[in-house]
Amino acid sequence: MSEVLKYGATAKWLHWLVAFLVILMLIFGPGLEDMPLDQKEQTVMGHSGLGTLVLVLMLIRWPWRLTHKPPGPTSTMARWQIGMSHAMHWGLYVLIPLQVIFGILQAMYITDYNVVAFGLIDYSSWAADDKGLARIFHICHGVNSKLLMLLILGHFGVSLYHHFIQKDVVLKRMLPFGKVESD
Repeated sequence: MSEVLKYGATAKWLHWLVAFLVILMLIFGPGLEDMPLDQKEQTVMGHSGLGTLVLVLMLIRWPWRLTHKPPGPTSTMARWQIGMSHAMHWGLYVLIPLQVIFGILQAMYITDYNVVAFGLIDYSSWAADDKGLARIFHICHGVNSKLLMLLILGHFGVSLYHHFIQKDVVLKRMLPFGKVESD
């Protein structure tokens, strides 16, 4: 069996689509609290729809990742870097869906308005209004978003380190049109 040199098209599409949506939501999500209620309600509907889409994409991405071997470490990577890479990737695979789950749980208990993703999925009807539980899941959603931001910034920084300092193929393997040859 030949060595996998780069990620396949499906893995790349899933990666970049999830990355775009998650980064978009992490940038604009914190501003939701400061909006007037009517504007907040409309914005939350879009936010919940995008979050639902992220969860669906991650439910596709997990089995894809488990059944398709990714490229291995480069020859420039030390053992500790390989371990950190695995931890960072699996951290993202856990924290991204967890972020959506916390958002859904918050929406289930929210008391100010109904949260209906895509105008179809009425998360607010899944449980009785409960300010206390809504607040707990709001806090979980906020803390998890900070952890996600740290991991994403680290992921981005490390990819740039590999590209510009190590001058290896780590970043090119995930770029849509990256040319990769064996090292």
